[in-house]
Amino acid sequence: MATAKEATPGTQDLPTFQVVVQQNEGIFGPLQVLSSEGANNVMTFQVGPSPDTGHRAILDTYTDHPAQKAGYSLVCAGSCLVSGKAQQVAAYRKTP
Repeated sequence: MATAKEATPGTQDLPTFQVVVQQNEGIFGPLQVLSSEGANNVMTFQVGPSPDTGHRAILDTYTDHPAQKAGYSLVCAGSCLVSGKAQQVAAYRKTP
């Protein structure tokens, strides 16, 4: 399957980073991977049908292991930059 990678500044706060992820899901398709490279966060998307707005990824930071969230499934987790600081970030998607 085809993928698309997009970068966004690691200086963004978590709500802004989440909006960028959701906007890119609307363009490319579902989020697959979150990571960082240099001063940027890198998002990898599976090119295909986009999740509807109610099912786009939401982001949360974690320390040891991504939490289980009722009504959501874990999409991916990775080391990212949030407000310029290294953080573990998990992406979740609302279950149908």
